[in-house]
Amino acid sequence: MSQEKEKASSGIELKDPQNVLTIIGLAAALVLTYFAYFYSGWSLVLLFWIGAGIGFTLFHARFGFSAVYREIVESGNTQMLRAHMLMLAIAATLFLPIFVFDLGWFNATPEGAVSALSVGLVVGSFIFGFGMEMGSGMAPSSLYKAEGGRSAMMCTLLGFLTGAVIGASHFGFWNDTLPAGPDISLAVDTGLGYVGAWLLSLFIFAAVAAGSYMYKKRKRPPVLPALPAAVGWRKIFFGSWPLWVGALLLAVLNAAALMVQGEPWKLTAAFILWGSQLVELTGVNVDQWQYWIAEDRLAALQQTIFMDGTSMLNLGVITGTFLTMTIGGLVRFERIPLRIIILALGGGLLMGYGASISFGANIGSYFSGIASFSLHAWVWTCFAVLGVYSAYFLEKKLQLTQSKKEK
Repeated sequence: MSQEKEKASSGIELKDPQNVLTIIGLAAALVLTYFAYFYSGWSLVLLFWIGAGIGFTLFHARFGFSAVYREIVESGNTQMLRAHMLMLAIAATLFLPIFVFDLGWFNATPEGAVSALSVGLVVGSFIFGFGMEMGSGMAPSSLYKAEGGRSAMMCTLLGFLTGAVIGASHFGFWNDTLPAGPDISLAVDTGLGYVGAWLLSLFIFAAVAAGSYMYKKRKRPPVLPALPAAVGWRKIFFGSWPLWVGALLLAVLNAAALMVQGEPWKLTAAFILWGSQLVELTGVNVDQWQYWIAEDRLAALQQTIFMDGTSMLNLGVITGTFLTMTIGGLVRFERIPLRIIILALGGGLLMGYGASISFGANIGSYFSGIASFSLHAWVWTCFAVLGVYSAYFLEKKLQLTQSKKEK
């Protein structure tokens, strides 16, 4: 198929690779690989490239973590929701034997993303969902939305980093001073066992998928737009992949991360670490914050990020996404209207704060938490979705944004 036919079939113009930016990205990847090996050895090198694979997959499969529930009310589209249920089902299935048989590489002991039920969990997840709608997405899903000039993403990321650090400073109030319950694993603390918790999870995933399909039949929404099309081997680097491929690869890569570092993919913890280390340079004693005292997190704060698995994994996600975008010629920075800057910064700030006090965001608390059979993950998801819808209907009522956001 000719390039002209590829353009016509996708409706989106294929762009030339941005070779200079690709070289810069590759150089950065090599430097990060070297430092990971120098400080920590092959385990963190492998984590970095697992992260790069996640970034590569997020882009090509159009796999969003932020817009999935917003799509339902804005356009009635439930394709992404069903893909999420498939991803969670595969991840839970892969996590099951890892937990049961303690399967880990590099002497890692796998532990799930299980957290407590607390006021901070409820309030923080609602705030996160509200900010997620307000800020129109956060890394990693918004990284690939830079196509079309989504430069406001950088404002959202800056707001998230700031909010995450502020939230970490308030973590003790929300989760220790106010009422809090224990960590509850559906597999360990309910009598279901891992197999029972897995079967219950699969039933919920199937029910949500079936309900979303019936909703789709009633609403008849348009399908999600495709990324630039390609054929043959070029499809791997330039084309869009089916959502089921993205679901499968993300679940496999998360399971690999669990086996390498002993815990599944988490995002917010890396942002809190990076931001706290920057704040510490100003003389603030962040090591006195309850967030760092709890669960023995002080060791991570006091060492280089090249010794922190969560940091290297997410640096890999960022690097992999950037490289994928440069190969597709999609890195652009455009002038951002002041109103969008304010919304992006404000939304990111709320997301970061909410994620920090609620034990994670749509990666650690939703994806990894549900796959780890944690009860807190289901509570987090319910209140985050409530936050998304609350912000959406407020936007509509006050006419703060257009009824259909640019995707």
